[in-house]
Amino acid sequence: MEFLAGSLLELITQTSTNLPPDVRAAMAIAAGSETPGTQSSQALDIILSNVDMATDDTGPICQDTGMPTFVIHTPVGVNQIRFKKAILDAIAEATRLGKCAPIPWTLSRGRTAATT
Repeated sequence: MEFLAGSLLELITQTSTNLPPDVRAAMAIAAGSETPGTQSSQALDIILSNVDMATDDTGPICQDTGMPTFVIHTPVGVNQIRFKKAILDAIAEATRLGKCAPIPWTLSRGRTAATT
């Protein structure tokens, strides 16, 4: 399970802090096609700046990146309860390290993802 924990933490870190090159390229094209000085141009520039800062600092791209969602298919015999706990622990650790934004439902209930 130690390998799983490390892999999950890396997965969460990468998906929260790094956009794929094709998405970054598409966003740059969209920003370049906007009329300079418009609200849409400014919004895209801010988003691109956030993406660059997230990549450079390995921090969350945005504070509103959504909820982590995992769809897991396991072979018969795999302990799914331990797997779920490993996922929740990895989300809690990534949040503690500042790699992803806190999940609102965990904060509103006074819990962390690891104790949910």
